[in-house]
Amino acid sequence: MTDVRFESETLAVSGGFDESSDAEEAPVDDRSMSAEDLPCAAELTFEEKLAALNRTVMRHPLNREILYKTLAFCETERPLREAEDFIAALPQFNLATQNQYYLLTSLVRAHGLELVERDEAGEPVTAAQKEGLTEDEVDDLVAAISFKTTEVGAYFVEYNKPSARLVDLLGLDPGRADTYRELLEYVAGQARPYRDIEAFLDGRPALQTVIDGRPETMQPSVFVDKLERAGALVWKDGWTLTEEGREFLEELKVDGQA
Repeated sequence: MTDVRFESETLAVSGGFDESSDAEEAPVDDRSMSAEDLPCAAELTFEEKLAALNRTVMRHPLNREILYKTLAFCETERPLREAEDFIAALPQFNLATQNQYYLLTSLVRAHGLELVERDEAGEPVTAAQKEGLTEDEVDDLVAAISFKTTEVGAYFVEYNKPSARLVDLLGLDPGRADTYRELLEYVAGQARPYRDIEAFLDGRPALQTVIDGRPETMQPSVFVDKLERAGALVWKDGWTLTEEGREFLEELKVDGQA
């Protein structure tokens, strides 16, 4: 199975994180998208769809957690307005590079969400119903659109749960695991500006590393970035724990690791 984990060191799929631009980066006409505009999913394997979704979610760090949370939210079918309101309420949306509709449709194009068209009675509109109709007649037929996570999207959500990402982070870097846990504890009580985190980590052996045979000192921002990637930290008037980060910290306490 293709590796689509939010990895701590690299974001990899089939051998490497692909940051190249493709169809998902093309401008989207915000309100004109319909089922006929979508790529033909039948011609792709599950692995190919998963790779496309991985590229879309991983492409831009400022959108990454928003796209992940949107996939999780839409595991129950959500009307357009409800999905847009959910995204707008996320603390990460303050730094997003695209509007809500663009983010939703990028997930549709990447096979993570299904775009569902419904008529006035709330019944799904099929391609057969629209056959032979003019554009205006189709507009009259489709009363609402909603979004539902696909099988590919559901797999991606399950595989990239924040708890799994955090376990991976601590397992891949066991020498710094205590520092990660202490940082989670430090921001648990209140939101912390970066300068406080910088002071908190200053002088710790965990900041020391070796690059090309030379000893170097890492910036504390490395720890913040990796915990943010893992879904444990979010910026909200300072760095603070996400709900998932708080749950993970509680689990560590139960296990006697924090």
